[in-house]
Amino acid sequence: MPDDSSLVSREAIPDLVRRIVADVLMVPLDKVGPQTALVAELGAESIDFIDLVFRLEQGLGLKIPLARWGSFIEQRLEGQDLARAITTDVLREFAEREAGLG
Repeated sequence: MPDDSSLVSREAIPDLVRRIVADVLMVPLDKVGPQTALVAELGAESIDFIDLVFRLEQGLGLKIPLARWGSFIEQRLEGQDLARAITTDVLREFAEREAGLG
């Protein structure tokens, strides 16, 4: 568990996640809303999720094994169309969970 100085507040995470998504997927920030589908709407590919998790690590000051993202998606979105179901909000939820806030 990280020390308190590396933790990001729950209030700061949505903006952090939106900025990371916009940066990694090279889209304007105003195109990234809570329900924006990262694959279907913004064209994210599997390699982009490696970068997204890496950037979350940096932004949160945590070490996040990539396998945890895969497990989270399998459990959280079981049986759903992942191209439409992986949204900015889902990534925010993952970030909050990793930061010990969710």
